[in-house]
Order: sequence, then structure tokens, then C-alpha cells
Amino acid sequence: MSDREMKRRSFFAGLVGAGLAGAGRRKLFARPARPAPPRRPLVVTSKTNPYVKEAVTASAWEVLRKGGSPLDAAEKAVNVAELDPRDPSVGYGGDPNEEGFLQLDASVMDGARGNIAGAVAALENIKTPCSVARLVMERTDHLLLVGRGALKFAKMHGFKEEDLLTDEARRHWRDWKENLSDRDYYLPPDKRFKPEGGGTINVLVLDAKGDMAGVTSTVGHRFKIVGRVGDSPIIGAGLYVDNGVGAAGATGHGEESIKVCASFLAVEKMREGLSPLEACRYVCRRVVDRHGGRPLFGLKIVALNKNGDYGCCSIRGRLDPETNKVVGLGFAVHDAQGHRTEPGLALLPPLSEAERNAVPWR
Repeated sequence: MSDREMKRRSFFAGLVGAGLAGAGRRKLFARPARPAPPRRPLVVTSKTNPYVKEAVTASAWEVLRKGGSPLDAAEKAVNVAELDPRDPSVGYGGDPNEEGFLQLDASVMDGARGNIAGAVAALENIKTPCSVARLVMERTDHLLLVGRGALKFAKMHGFKEEDLLTDEARRHWRDWKENLSDRDYYLPPDKRFKPEGGGTINVLVLDAKGDMAGVTSTVGHRFKIVGRVGDSPIIGAGLYVDNGVGAAGATGHGEESIKVCASFLAVEKMREGLSPLEACRYVCRRVVDRHGGRPLFGLKIVALNKNGDYGCCSIRGRLDPETNKVVGLGFAVHDAQGHRTEPGLALLPPLSEAERNAVPWR
């Protein structure tokens, strides 16, 4: 190789080395990438009932827009579902217990005031149980009031007793009762009631300052045993908020939510570094594993963290009619871009007809 060729190669090698060294120096002394700004404010809800879901998130957003607190926003949103008889799973017009009357459960948590909480269970004749739960939190040294005591407390604060059973809900209950057995004296109607649009409501709210609140409300299982209380009024099961970490809510088979402290577990997993979606999936997977991989019930978890990241996972999903693939049961979000519905994840397909016939009507 000639001297001229060697000098030429050395020259280009030097250019390459200088470029790499420069890149290395730029990488070494470059400013660290800034984290993405938090997505605040934000409203997340489990509710997918087509009649109320957009009104639920829009009402919460309007409260935040006017400077209201996250708890004000969450309560207002849940009141929308509680007062609308087209939602058969929450408040007025919901489906009753096995004896034909409603017993309502609700809980609230306010992160901005130190993660304080209040709840009511088996509350009768009051349309907005979540508002009573808020007063339990703010006006008593207790956390949970039930049954007659909860009703007496609500009336003390001016809540009006009303008949919560609509004609439609009565028909649902009557049809169920007439189809319980073919060995009694009831004759069922030609067309049997098919439940739809149900589901406990969770609303989780994050404001522009990073404060959080959550509210859960439900009628419980359709036609449940009188006095049954599920996870909705149980702090840590149906709802949990930690203002420094995030919030989570559960819907579905409440007994299973209670057994794993579902909402608390989701928040703790976010504390450990999981995203809201990963935390929801972790909780659902734990429940599935407890039942040998094939639980005969549904459970859905929604979660929201301090940065405005959110997620939802359900044990049982639904089949997308276009792709025939299993997708999540869905949840709704409202931010600066407005209201939207997202599918979320699901671990298992919906129950088969044989599986459905083998379990109580949930």
C-alpha cells in the first residue's frame, strides 16, 4: 500500500472516529429527556351504558372546568347515573333484590383531604346513595353506615324517601321470579326479560393540580338476597384512592373483589411502578388464577394514576362483531379532547351459554 493511500485511509478513519467521539460527548453531556407533562385534568369511568355514559363524564368535566373539586366532579357524575332510570344497575330504577325492593351501596374517597372516605350499604328509598356516603365522610367520625341507620342519617340531612322501583324494574323482577322454577304456580310471560346496560359505576377524577377523588355506586347483583352487601361500599375493594399514587375502582362479582382487595391491590401495584393498565391486568390475573383459570363470573377494574395514565382490564370480555376477537368490556374517558369510549383489555372470552346456565343470574 502506498504512503498516499495510507494517509488517505487514516484521514477518513480520523473523521469517523471524531464523529463517533463527538456523538459520544454529545450523549454524555446532553440534558436528560424531560418526562412527558401530566395529562390533567381527566375523568375515567367504568360506565358504558349508552344512555348515560357521555352525560356522566361530561358532567364531571363541567364541574372541573368551573373550578370544582375532584370529589364534586365525581359525585355529580355518579348522580347522573343514580337518577336516570334507564340505567338498571344504579340508583333509581335499578333492578331490585329477590323480594322486589332496592337496597343501594355506595362509597366515596377524597385524596385531597388525606384520602378520607365514607360509605353506605343496604340503603333504601334514597335515590342518590353516593351523596349520603359523602356526608358520612364529612359529617361523622364513622366510615360506613348500613340499613336503617343509613336511612335515618340520610333523612336527618334532608334526603327525601322515595319509591325507587319503576314499572320497568318491577317487570324485570316479576319476569325473573316467574322463571325461577317450573314446579311452582307462576306462569312466565312469552318474552323473557334480557338484562342489558348494567354495571356498577366507578368515576375516578384527576384535577389540574394532581388531586384525585373517586366514587362508586350500585344496586348490587340483580335479585340478590335481602341484606347482601358487595364490594362497592367496601373501601379497598370497590374503590380506593391514594392521592400520591392513583385511584382504582371495581365492578362485577363483588365477593371476588373483596377477597383480593381489588382496588387497593391495583393502587399498590401502581405504587410499585406498574402502569394503570398493568395494575388492572395483575388484579384480574390473580382472580383468574384463584379459580383455576376459568372463573364463572365477571370482574372489571379501572385505574388512573397521578400523571393521567389510565387503564382497564376485565376477566371476561366480549366478542368484537367485526373481527370476532375477544376485546375488553369498555370504559369511558373525558379529557381536553372530549368524551370517548375505549375497549380496555380482557383475559378470557365471554361465558358460554352452558357456563351461563350453570351460575346464578348475575
